[in-house]
Amino acid sequence: MQTRLLLLTAGAALLGSAAAANVSTTPTSISYRTFHYTCDGGKKISVSYVNFGKNGPLFAVLNWNGQQYGLSQAVSASGARYASLYGPTVSGGGLEWWEHQGQANLNTFVGSDTRNTRALLTGCKTRR
Repeated sequence: MQTRLLLLTAGAALLGSAAAANVSTTPTSISYRTFHYTCDGGKKISVSYVNFGKNGPLFAVLNWNGQQYGLSQAVSASGARYASLYGPTVSGGGLEWWEHQGQANLNTFVGSDTRNTRALLTGCKTRR
C-alpha cells in the first residue's frame, strides 16, 4: 500500500511540474511495473518503474534495505538512469540507479558532486 501511495504521489508531482511547464497534463494512462533484482553478494532490491501514457518510465521507486526512494529519470549516454539528491543518509549524497543491457547498479553520490559516485550495489539482474 505504501508503494502505491508513493507512486501516486510521484505521479501527481510530475503532472504538477508538467502543468507549470505548460505541457499537456492529461496522460492516457499511468501505470507501473515492478522488477525484483538480485545483485552481487546475493543482495536484493525491487524497483517499480512508473509510466505516463506513451512515455517511457519517467520515475523509479526503489525498495531497498526496508526503505523506499523515489528517483526521477536522468540524462544518460546509454541505458536508463534515475537519480535523486536524497539518499539513505542525511549527510551523504543522493542515489543513482543505472540499468544498461540487462544489468544495473545502485550508486550514491559522493557529497554534492553528482559526477562522483560510490557503488552500493553492483551486478544487479532481474530474478527469474
